[in-house]
Amino acid sequence: MALSYEKEQQELKNALPKMQKNLETEMDKTESLQESIDKVKRITQIKELTPELVHEFINKIVVHAPKYLDGKRVQLIDIYYSGVGILQELTPEEMEEAFQKHLAKQKEKTA
Repeated sequence: MALSYEKEQQELKNALPKMQKNLETEMDKTESLQESIDKVKRITQIKELTPELVHEFINKIVVHAPKYLDGKRVQLIDIYYSGVGILQELTPEEMEEAFQKHLAKQKEKTA
């Protein structure tokens, strides 16, 4: 019985460094996740786009040459978010629809 006890203790001692390494890795992941959560919490109520926000969340913005579609000037813009890339590229029609919805919401707020 004492032999099996000593064997079990030796196995636990041998496994301890691996367990500590796994714990440190998980703690690093937790800290990184917490930093991301804190970053998002700071900007949940964005009132204006500041240079700090742009640098923190956007890698680059690509502005394409303007085009004319049905007599309207349309200019595509690609926004590459940090760690994400392009989320969704809208067509000119989708942009116009989103803009009209935005204007309708603004009118509701002021009415």
